Amino acid sequence: MPRRLSDHLRVTLDNTFAEDWARQRRAAGDILERLDTQEGVVLADQVGMGKTYVALAVAVSEILRTARPGQVVVFAPPRVAAKWVDEWGKFRESLLVDGPEIRCVPEPIRSGEGFLEALDAPAKTRSHLVVVTHSALTTTLKDSFIQLALLHYAIRGRWGAGNLRSRVAKWSDGAKGLIGDRRFTPELVQHLLVADPEHWRAEWERLTGADLGTDPVPLYLREVAQQLELDALRDVISDLPIFRSRGIDARLKQVRVRLNDATQAVWKQVLVMAKPRLPLLIVDEAHALKNDRTRISRLFSPIVDSPEDGALCGIFDRMLLLTATPFELGHNELIGILKRLGAIRPMRPGPLEPLSARLDRLRAALQHAQETAVTFDESWSRLGPRDVAVFDSWAPNAEAPANAGAEARRAWRDGVFAVRAREAMHTELRPWIIRHERAHRRDYHAGSTIRPGDTGDGSVGLEIPDEAALPFLLAARAQAVADVDHSGAARPLFAYGIASSYETYLRLDVGEGVDTADEAEEDGAGAAEPEGTVSASAAQWYHGEIRRLLESGSRRREHPKVAATVERATDLWLSGQKCLIFCWYIRTTDALLNAVRQRLDDTVRARAAVAFDVDEAAAEAELDRLSHRLLTRDTPSYRSIRGGLLRNFAPALAGDGELADALADIAIRNLRTHAYLIRYTDLSPRLDAEGLLAGLAGENPARVNLLARWSTFAVRLAAMTVDERTKVLMRLQGEGHGAEDNARGVGRGARLDQVRRAYGGTNREARERLISVFNTPFAPDILVASSVMGEGIDLHHECRHVIHYDLDWNPSKLEQRTGRLDRIGALAEREKKNIEVYEPYLAGTHDEKMFRVVKDRAGWFDIVMGRATAGDERTTDAEEARVPLHPRVREALSMDLTSR
Repeated sequence: MPRRLSDHLRVTLDNTFAEDWARQRRAAGDILERLDTQEGVVLADQVGMGKTYVALAVAVSEILRTARPGQVVVFAPPRVAAKWVDEWGKFRESLLVDGPEIRCVPEPIRSGEGFLEALDAPAKTRSHLVVVTHSALTTTLKDSFIQLALLHYAIRGRWGAGNLRSRVAKWSDGAKGLIGDRRFTPELVQHLLVADPEHWRAEWERLTGADLGTDPVPLYLREVAQQLELDALRDVISDLPIFRSRGIDARLKQVRVRLNDATQAVWKQVLVMAKPRLPLLIVDEAHALKNDRTRISRLFSPIVDSPEDGALCGIFDRMLLLTATPFELGHNELIGILKRLGAIRPMRPGPLEPLSARLDRLRAALQHAQETAVTFDESWSRLGPRDVAVFDSWAPNAEAPANAGAEARRAWRDGVFAVRAREAMHTELRPWIIRHERAHRRDYHAGSTIRPGDTGDGSVGLEIPDEAALPFLLAARAQAVADVDHSGAARPLFAYGIASSYETYLRLDVGEGVDTADEAEEDGAGAAEPEGTVSASAAQWYHGEIRRLLESGSRRREHPKVAATVERATDLWLSGQKCLIFCWYIRTTDALLNAVRQRLDDTVRARAAVAFDVDEAAAEAELDRLSHRLLTRDTPSYRSIRGGLLRNFAPALAGDGELADALADIAIRNLRTHAYLIRYTDLSPRLDAEGLLAGLAGENPARVNLLARWSTFAVRLAAMTVDERTKVLMRLQGEGHGAEDNARGVGRGARLDQVRRAYGGTNREARERLISVFNTPFAPDILVASSVMGEGIDLHHECRHVIHYDLDWNPSKLEQRTGRLDRIGALAEREKKNIEVYEPYLAGTHDEKMFRVVKDRAGWFDIVMGRATAGDERTTDAEEARVPLHPRVREALSMDLTSR
């Protein structure tokens, strides 16, 4: 049956998402049409354009393509897998018609046994959309029933099977037993080992009275049991002791280790041998498949002599690969991703050419296009500002003007060759990749323009004051010494460290490497490897001098980039705007977190002191008294304020009194804080309930109508699924604060922290809570984040200001981070304003050089595809100085990979 869009997908929308949905439907239809004749497609839309919804439209169409609904698997990174489940709920409610029965797993599957269980579920309860994490099929087996089933199959039919069953049962006694399941007793295990695993569910209910809910041993395991290599497992079972004796605990411990190793090896065989047939695999963040030897890639493409590889080979009819960054990859890496399409089941009828031949042709076209682009890049680098005017008449088929100099004529010719090669590459690339780009809606503020009131053009960096210059001068000297000691070092660590923060510089002690903000990222994803260390040398003396200079904590807060960023963040906070700050180093995230917190505390005290006409030492006590007088439960003021809030929420919630009550409680919880009182009221000792409500309506220093903002959020909250709404409300009510918050006394009814941070060391659950509350108009208002928050998540609902505190050599990394705020339905879109992007850099340092280079690369990035983006000194020197590419040439080199 041909693949086409399901009739159950809405054709049009009558809201602000109508245009986006029309594009997403068109892309989904294009993907389905291509999947009729080829193995798979890469959907490479820019971040924030709704790739998830396109993929879900394709998934729905595949699930409903036949009379018996099929199962589609979404393969996603652990940190974003839950988002797929949440997005499905929104998609189902808003974009499906006539109520087709399509079920999604209630939460992401994070284990191989969970995956097989989902595929083996009864038809009446089976999930049609199965979200599985990238790490699920590479994690260790933990399910105790499957472990016991493997022992059953190892014993079955063997000589002395009864004796072996008795040994296993004897030592299977609760949580400290052979398998480690408190539900197991020797008697229960003995009964199960005798019975066929197909009947274990019924047998368990007969013996215990409890229904396990599903078959504890998946069908796919039972089907391949006869093919498993079980000798190692049998050997371990045979070595189990018969009697309890001296040293039995130590002996059993050794057996458990051996048994676990043998069981895990057999389980890998099960995952590889089990071959369900499924119509479609959707791979999110498919750039993770770029390298052949990684664990995730080997699920698709086994390497030689690795029988445990290939768990996803031969299962799926087609694949849809999602990535927003296909052109930051090297050509071999892009081809590496497309090679994973070889894991699908053989097509009937198959393509005229094998996949390998088509990819070889694509590789050759990519290589030729890059070679001509590099040549053009080099010739353009030789041009001066006066040469650029010659290209005002440039065209792909035109000759260079007679008055053009030799270098300009060479660049003209090389540009023509690059365009022709680009066109050939486009022809080969187009069948595989669909890409849409959003309209530009960014305002950039570079260098010193991060400071409030600076009206420059961003060409000037932040100046280092004379009184702060000595640490930077000594760091530069330390780097010079380090370069002598380690010629060819990849990165000038001292120079970059001190440009980020004094704390980061001090972390880069002699003999230590880069301390990045993502070192604890799950599965190792996103962690940056140290690119060089500095051994004990003459640099040690300079380092010691700098350490002595920076012993004072107050001195550290005077770092010029930290100070400027704190100014901007505070200014945005006072104006009622949220702010997202991206860093690369752990110590810098900590330094900024503390510096911004200190500035906000100082600001609160200063403003309160003026309002109450007291000194700053007494200001917070006055704020506490005011909060107690107005917002203590069951006082007339409290009832009046709460009533005003309920009246405000009523129109937005259409009579949902329970939700209005919850929002009113959350609003009051925030209003009790000093941060809200000084920003959103006309603060004075005489402030009453009426005055507070007037402040919330806009009569406040920030001139922000907070009531209107809260009402808009109430509408969005009411439109969420019940589960999603419940999660958001629980988090806003003060549930589940992390250790960092508890240490500061933050909790239910206590001070709500205005500044939070998230980095690789922040566990997944805490990050998800933080994402959820940052997307509301309540605290926190400032989020200091590492690149762990820079991909695959949404932070756009209430924020349109981002500060790229630490830059990256790769411009697409910065684009990914900005993309967290530039998404469908973003605050910027609702307010019809641009996203404000701040890129501070320190003048006259490696910081400025990095800024100049990354801006140049941004202009050339899609042209010289796959070029390395490390900070090699010789390369970056040339990139820093050259003139911008002419717009006429850039336009000729552009590609159109949109759906048709």
